Amino acid sequence: MTSVRAPTRWGAAVIVTRPGEAGQRLSAGLRDLGLAALWGPVFDLLPPLDASALQSMAQRLAEFDLVIFVSPASVRGWANLDLCAQWPAATAIAGVGATTLQLARSALPGAGAARGIAPCADTVLAGSEGLWEALRRQTPLPRHVLIVRAESGREWLADRLREAGAQVEYASVYRRLMHAPSPEQRAALGACVATATDAATIMTSSEAVAALDSQLEQAQDLQAWLRQGLVLASHPRIAQALVSAGYGRVQQCEPEILQVAEAIGRAGRSERGRLLAESSPR
Repeated sequence: MTSVRAPTRWGAAVIVTRPGEAGQRLSAGLRDLGLAALWGPVFDLLPPLDASALQSMAQRLAEFDLVIFVSPASVRGWANLDLCAQWPAATAIAGVGATTLQLARSALPGAGAARGIAPCADTVLAGSEGLWEALRRQTPLPRHVLIVRAESGREWLADRLREAGAQVEYASVYRRLMHAPSPEQRAALGACVATATDAATIMTSSEAVAALDSQLEQAQDLQAWLRQGLVLASHPRIAQALVSAGYGRVQQCEPEILQVAEAIGRAGRSERGRLLAESSPR
């Protein structure tokens, strides 16, 4: 977690809980725009304990009609393990978001020549639901699918594929462990509570909601401060988990630099308007 910078004009500090390189890039990009963004990952992303099974699976890539990457972390996990010299041109690639698909096609050798599938730009659905809508438009539906993910994950998309008659296998290319904040990270968050009037927290997984509470169970003031602030959720499912956990100001927003900055800007204007209305004579 980086040192604390001045809060935004409306007194908010931005807490990015997204793990891995994606979270670091998001927080750095927000700081480049002048926002007081801290990277405080909820999870650490680690290599799998045994990659031998993945090597044999990579040799069978041409057997799959489709390989689905569930996140940028899954793409990087596959790429970091150097699992295949060249992507089979007949094996399509799907990402649960356009960013994930773009990264896969650029980071994996030969993947740029494969057919790519991602949620349609005009869909109101996101994540697995949006990708399933896009897959249903394919003719025929894939019959043999590989899902690249962490050691565990949401089963919704795999269930839909199996119901449609597909055979689904998994490639677990990384592990997710709950991050233990260092004393410096806790101090940076504590400084935010002291210097910023509000928080804007970025959440990118429903599992992170409970994990964040566990991280802060010994810091009730921090926990209460985050719950009172703005929370930007990357999926409706995450937003619902946040509401159920007691977060009051939840909005849906893609975890992209400009979209996050725009959402925070809108919240700032709304907050300034509320404060102005409260201070005006009645």
